[in-house]
Order: sequence, then C-alpha cells, then structure tokens
Amino acid sequence: MAFKVKLEMGDTEVSAKGFFLKDGRVLLVKPAGSDNKYDIPGGKIKFGESKEQGLYRECFEEVGLKIKKANFIGEDKERKKIYFVVKDWSGEITLQLEEIEKYRWVPLSEALNYSLTKTAYNGFVHYLLM
Repeated sequence: MAFKVKLEMGDTEVSAKGFFLKDGRVLLVKPAGSDNKYDIPGGKIKFGESKEQGLYRECFEEVGLKIKKANFIGEDKERKKIYFVVKDWSGEITLQLEEIEKYRWVPLSEALNYSLTKTAYNGFVHYLLM
C-alpha cells in the first residue's frame, strides 16, 4: 500500500525535501500511516512560495526546526521533488503528530539500510550520496 499525500488548498504538485545533517548523521522521519517507511522532512510548496520558502515552512511545521540556510542539491523533475542539504538550523525537534509519528538520527553510512520512501531513497542515491 503506497502512502499518498493529498494536495491541500494552495499546494503545488512540487515538494521540497531536506536532508538535515549533524555529526555524520541524517534526520529521518516516519510519516503517520506510512507503512513503516522513513522519509526526510519537507512537503508541498504553496503557490507563490519559492522552493526554499516551502522547505523552511514545511520543515518548521513538521519537525519544529527553523532552517537558517539550505543548499540545493538536486531536482527530480519527473517525480516533482526538490532536494536540499540543511546543516544550519535552530530549535529542538517538536513533531507535528498529525503528519509525523516519530524521528531518528541515523548514521549517514547506515541510512540506506532503513526502509525508506521512494522520495527519500531517490534523494539519497541520486543527489546526496553520489
């Protein structure tokens, strides 16, 4: 059973996703109702937002982290996903429980051993770890 995100009013079809990196680890989140797969924070960009604004808003909503700087690393045009690396943020993780069940910091070298969403897997393989 695939996990689908429904478009809310004002959403575009494009998602901005962030790889939060700290001390050789990456932040993985488990979306509520996601068949036990892990993803990376982020979500749909709203009409009128830049891809960075969408990333900053979605990550603050989902995990409570306020991004100070994000670096663009790639775009999957076919799947409409834009990927960033985030190394500079403030705040403590506070989950939006309607969307995110849990989180974990995983050693980057072990991330692909986790059951990942297609979005997270593609981001790791095609943009982050290449």
